[in-house]
Amino acid sequence: MQFNAKKIVVSGVVAGAVLALGGGVAVAANQEQVSPEIPSSHAAEPGHEGEGKYTAGDYRLHVSELTDDGEGFGTTVEPGTTYYSKTLHGSESWQPTVLKFSVGAEADGPVVFSYPIPADGQGVDCVASGTEADPTVECVTTPAA
Repeated sequence: MQFNAKKIVVSGVVAGAVLALGGGVAVAANQEQVSPEIPSSHAAEPGHEGEGKYTAGDYRLHVSELTDDGEGFGTTVEPGTTYYSKTLHGSESWQPTVLKFSVGAEADGPVVFSYPIPADGQGVDCVASGTEADPTVECVTTPAA
């Protein structure tokens, strides 16, 4: 096979397109990054130490406590209400590693925010605000009792 300038340019363009496509896939996959843990100086409410506290804004908030394999439990928090989760740290046979939040009518909607499960004894306090079309979820890790 003979190589000429035209074949080399075409090959370079094709290779560049493949790399760009691969990079686009990597960027899309990384959009669902887990937020860094943010420590809170405020203790959890008495009786709720080590739990997950999830407060919905003016829309339904879906919270999933998941393992690295994506297995776990979820709950829907109705608009303007707060839910306390006693399963934040799992059990002997199931250990969640991440919280994932979605909004809207369906629990399996796109993830809008992810937060790491804190160390044993610590809890999380997560508050949703904004609108369903432009949601904001903020979490802090509450200290161990």
